[in-house]
Amino acid sequence: MPGRWCGVCLTVWIDAFSAPLTRLGLLSLLAIFVLGLSILAVPGLLSDDEPNSGDTVGLSGDAEVSTTAASEPESISADEDQPDGVLLATARVSADGIVLDGLVTTEGQRDALVDSARRRVGPALVEDNLEVATGLTSSVGRDNGVVALQSFLAGVPDGVTIAATSADGRFEVVGEAVDDATSTQLQELLATVAAASPGVDTVNDVIVPPPPPPTQEELAAAAQFDLDQLNALLLEEVLFATGKNEPTEEFKALLDQLPELMDRHPAVRIEVAGHTDDRGSEGGNQELSEQRAAAAVAYLVEIGAPAERLSSRGAGESEPIDTNTTRDGRARNRRVELTAF
Repeated sequence: MPGRWCGVCLTVWIDAFSAPLTRLGLLSLLAIFVLGLSILAVPGLLSDDEPNSGDTVGLSGDAEVSTTAASEPESISADEDQPDGVLLATARVSADGIVLDGLVTTEGQRDALVDSARRRVGPALVEDNLEVATGLTSSVGRDNGVVALQSFLAGVPDGVTIAATSADGRFEVVGEAVDDATSTQLQELLATVAAASPGVDTVNDVIVPPPPPPTQEELAAAAQFDLDQLNALLLEEVLFATGKNEPTEEFKALLDQLPELMDRHPAVRIEVAGHTDDRGSEGGNQELSEQRAAAAVAYLVEIGAPAERLSSRGAGESEPIDTNTTRDGRARNRRVELTAF
């Protein structure tokens, strides 16, 4: 900066003393002086080095002050870290015991629910997973909901697999009852619970599921019950003439009952087994029993029994049901047996 001023002064001084002191010379001197001032002033006016609002401005020494205002922390509602306002305590009841889950308002409520469950099924069959909800204020709806669950646990019947849930002003039971009688007991219990818990809506979503379909063994056993009555009658009649495989009329009259019986038990098949006494050769008896069983099946098909559900087997003399040393015993051994499967 001093160098610029010296250059201008020197120029002015030289021009002032070397040029004649005329009006023109004075004007030239004035123009040069103004031009020099402009050269010095313009760069400062054009500078944009002013501090920004976010920059620090130096005071004395090294001290600096930020021009940005300090940010305020976000305000958090006292309710934000609390549960959402719905009390949710659940008891899962089954043949294995009672499992308690969810939230309660106080330790006293927790103790009351655990005690009620233990009195019902015994301490060993109660699993306590309840938690006390910190910051959750008490209310009539919540407190009565816990009372409803406590009353329910005290009287819950056997034969149920259910989940009982106590929410704010609502008590709901969902699951299955083993039969209609148990379902009725449950409904009566809920009516008692509702009366003892004013302001709480009780909901019963417990159903009695339909029984599972019978197994094939169960179906065969039911059919066999009917067949055994027919087998008993077959023992009382002469089914074949001696040495013959043609059914007698008495035998045919009994076989006539079989198509209707098969209609009542459509899922089973029937085996017709022929048996003999021990008179004659073993091989001959085996062949005769096979022929007699096949003859009985042929007659059944002839009168309308479904052939695909019938089979025949010859047992010969190998499966006696009485002695072969007496006439009556041998008569019982000569038989046809019907078996469901």
